[in-house]
Amino acid sequence: MNDYETWVDVLIADAPRAFALIWLALAFWVLLVLVRPSSSLVLRKDENGRLAISRHALNRLLEACAEQLKGVVRARARVSRSGGKFHTTLELKVRPNAKLDAIQGYLVQEVRSIFSANLGLPDAAGRVEVKVVGVVPEPTGF
Repeated sequence: MNDYETWVDVLIADAPRAFALIWLALAFWVLLVLVRPSSSLVLRKDENGRLAISRHALNRLLEACAEQLKGVVRARARVSRSGGKFHTTLELKVRPNAKLDAIQGYLVQEVRSIFSANLGLPDAAGRVEVKVVGVVPEPTGF
């Protein structure tokens, strides 16, 4: 069947291929670490210092804003930065009687307000995308 006694013999026989695979895996891992988005977003940097907010805190701030609305059961926010603007995607689970056009208009206005008033970045709010990803039925009473 095969001429090898143990797995060590197999490893020694295929050493150049094994080393190449190890180096390839290591290079791929380093590339993933370098490309991964940082855990915080730098909002402003000047001679006095820098202002940063964690991605989790910013997402949670936007989710809390959406979840306070009547008709919204759950919200999930994602913020990305492109071209100096923060683009926001809000995925919502809503009740069947939710007024989607009013919710969308309010959320766009509130996200822009959060970036200008809360974070001090009046021109940083970019595209705000609201997606309804589910409908949750009304809770049944007794």
